[in-house]
Amino acid sequence: MLWISLVCLILFAVLLFGFDSGWASGIDRAMLDAFDGDSFFTHFSVLGSQAVLSGGAILLIVFLFWKRNIAGMTAVLIGVGLGNVLNKALKEWVARERPPFPHGEDGFSFVSGHAMIGLIFYLFVAYFLCLYVKKTMSFYVAALLLAFLAGASRVAGHAHYATDVAAGWLLGGGIFLLIAFFLNKRLNRRLQA
Repeated sequence: MLWISLVCLILFAVLLFGFDSGWASGIDRAMLDAFDGDSFFTHFSVLGSQAVLSGGAILLIVFLFWKRNIAGMTAVLIGVGLGNVLNKALKEWVARERPPFPHGEDGFSFVSGHAMIGLIFYLFVAYFLCLYVKKTMSFYVAALLLAFLAGASRVAGHAHYATDVAAGWLLGGGIFLLIAFFLNKRLNRRLQA
């Protein structure tokens, strides 16, 4: 899990320092053209909205409080809360303009918050469903699907370039896997005690 997190973070760094290169611009143009006029995906933007993700994170934290899982509450706060702060700081630091289309969005484009925070949140929901309900990969498949739809909606709606979304997924995945690694270590210590 730690290795996969490291790979995600390295690939994120490649996009961070290469999003304005020729190969990345080619990917961005191709994806904007591929999604041009596709209103199907735009409907899923709500899955990565701040209202859904912050409201969902609060509900997840309340559930974890009820289960007396302080480590889980802390993990969600770090992943979703500090992840959001990191996302906003990266947007200001990179200062990449959004695609030149009418989309009604303010602020900068790189890294997509819908993709990054959406992936972190939905993977945490899957993680704790596996912990408390049933260990099954279907929760993770559903989480990845929801995060994919949230990110794809941003390219379809011309609010982000594809590399913004891919960077969001990579950074979000790296952050989640890193936090989950430490959660699993803590859980294993508790089980052995």
